Amino acid sequence: MIRQFLILFSILLVSGNFISVFGSIQNFSTDKSIYHDGDTLKISGTVNYDPVIPSVILQIITPEGTSLAGIANVLPKSDGSFSTTFRVGGPTWPDDGTYIIKVSYGGNLEKTFSYQKSSVNSKNTAPIDTSNQSFIENPKLRIPDFPSLDRSPQYYIDRYNNEPNYKSWFDSQFPDKSIYDILGFSTYVPDWIKTYAEMWATGDMPDSEFITGLDFMLEHHIIVIPNLQYSEQNYVANIPNWIRNNADWWANDLISQQEFVNSLEYLIENQIIEIE
Repeated sequence: MIRQFLILFSILLVSGNFISVFGSIQNFSTDKSIYHDGDTLKISGTVNYDPVIPSVILQIITPEGTSLAGIANVLPKSDGSFSTTFRVGGPTWPDDGTYIIKVSYGGNLEKTFSYQKSSVNSKNTAPIDTSNQSFIENPKLRIPDFPSLDRSPQYYIDRYNNEPNYKSWFDSQFPDKSIYDILGFSTYVPDWIKTYAEMWATGDMPDSEFITGLDFMLEHHIIVIPNLQYSEQNYVANIPNWIRNNADWWANDLISQQEFVNSLEYLIENQIIEIE
């Protein structure tokens, strides 16, 4: 009887009925092959679902292969399907060219797509007159102590995005300009950066990758630290592990963008985060 059971058990193992399912990527695709500034990039795919693996990690890698244009953490459905979107363009998309999408779920799968900042041939466009785009140079737009030099640009951006009355006042004062034009801060904080911070805070990303990301954000003024002259010659040399708490609080909206920037400013000024 025991021998018959062992034979039956062996047959079931061979047939796959008792073999554990390990997470892996089946395939994924984008909704287009070429994208321009302002486009929405949609990525859809399927995985061999494994409840042990909590999420699918998607990374968009820039043409030179050293920086991220975007990152996302997506929960797959029980049938293995997943999808997410990215906003194309901005400071993390520095160059035209071929970008890589790397999808990780028990393994890695990569595909490429093309990015061009503009769909219009630059040879056929007239040069842009920027002579009147400076806030200081246009007397009609002068408001005393605005913007204040003792405030970081992100302070005004957070107020504009979170306070309807402030936004209405600003739009009435500067009807033809964006908040970024007035501040001389022509960038925004992409949503994926919170995912980036959370992955580091929870230990899903090594310190070296987060340091590279912080370097990129400081160099491209995605995160602005007042009075910090940061360029490609600088780099973050060390971040203590206890700072993970700050990143986790920001990623989960327990502190604001400005509070997170303020904490980084304090840590850098006091050389707790070492800049070289």
